[in-house]
Amino acid sequence: MENIPPTREKGKHFSDIDIGKILGLAKAAWPQRKIAALMKCTQSVIQNILATYLFETFQGRNARREYQRKTSKREDRYILRALQQNNDLPLQDITNKIALGISTTTLRRRRSESGLGSYIAVKKPGLSANNVRKRLEWAIKYKDWTVEDWKKVIWSDECSVWIGVNPRRQWIIRPPGEKFNRKYTKKTFKSAQVKVMVWACFTGERLGPLIVCDEGGIGANEYEDILYDGLFSLIDDILQPPESDTIRVADENAFVFMQDNAQCHKAECILEFLQENHVPVMEWPPQSPDLNPLDNLWVEFKERFHKRFTELFNHPSKSLEARYRYGEVLQEVWYNQGLEMVESLVRSMQKRCELVIEAQGGAIKY
Repeated sequence: MENIPPTREKGKHFSDIDIGKILGLAKAAWPQRKIAALMKCTQSVIQNILATYLFETFQGRNARREYQRKTSKREDRYILRALQQNNDLPLQDITNKIALGISTTTLRRRRSESGLGSYIAVKKPGLSANNVRKRLEWAIKYKDWTVEDWKKVIWSDECSVWIGVNPRRQWIIRPPGEKFNRKYTKKTFKSAQVKVMVWACFTGERLGPLIVCDEGGIGANEYEDILYDGLFSLIDDILQPPESDTIRVADENAFVFMQDNAQCHKAECILEFLQENHVPVMEWPPQSPDLNPLDNLWVEFKERFHKRFTELFNHPSKSLEARYRYGEVLQEVWYNQGLEMVESLVRSMQKRCELVIEAQGGAIKY
């Protein structure tokens, strides 16, 4: 099979001579694949040309009109600096600010020529100099841990789930002018302000419980109850698996517990409670959800829960009976997810440490 060369340079157009050559080769019964290889383009490009032009009627197009460039090289450098220094402003505001008498279209062209684009800003926690230093110290401390080491970590986190709200940005394929057709709109509910808080934990080898929290937030007392019901049941499984008669000692060789720096987690009574129960706790850097694999698991968990919600319910409800049912479904979704993604996320910890070190303690892609 012949190798197809890479596609033509982006933005480069075929000349009249090129099109005539393609039409002539097709007239001579050359295969489209072979023509594409000769012209260094994809076969779909050849198909489009053959569908647009006929060999017998093809005429050359008029030469393109040459437009005089509206900005000088010096002005281009000034525009580039303005784009870089005002990267959070709309193009119209930047156009007004630089006051060169150019349009936003010209500014957009200069932006593209400079290799810059317009993107949705990634949301990341703000990092102080102290946060950055502690993140870097943490990554250096754990950079040599193996996957087996990371599997011993009990990862934990809380998560808010908005009932009836699709966590994903929804794209739809529709005809023009059908924007408000009910078939193509995303459903919202007037009573959709129903939030359920959950807590969960896992290791690299097993899922821990998912605890549905009571309304009203989580304080130190509520968090202690969560640890009793959730963390300790997982620790029991780790220290004495069902198929074993051997009870292991609770220490850092068996497991280490990870919790973030939420106020209820750092309460003195909670730290004393964990110490009294011989639970070793990992020192966690501030503002670091990108280092907790459970934070990534929540994304898929919310999507799967919303799908299950739409299968079982017509709309959200604030009644106690409905909240109890939502809790059952949340736990059903949690326990049915399997360990494939969990294992993949735990294996990513070595890479996360490397990226934090490369970023000198800054935010990373996770």
